[in-house]
Amino acid sequence: PSAFSRGRILDEVTKHVVINDQALLVASTATFTNCLVVMRPKTTREDLPTCSMVRTNIKNKFVGYMEEL
Repeated sequence: PSAFSRGRILDEVTKHVVINDQALLVASTATFTNCLVVMRPKTTREDLPTCSMVRTNIKNKFVGYMEEL
């Protein structure tokens, strides 16, 4: 594991959603966000990605991938 960053959490949650075929809503569920907070107690609400942030990250990564083809 590397140092904490909001970008890293966003990328890891995005991977979790895509690879495990999870609903986007999982990023905003209380149980999922509680798991993230338990792993790093200093985490604030602003550190956690929202459904919208995950959706935008998926879209941006997909567009980047398509441009590389």
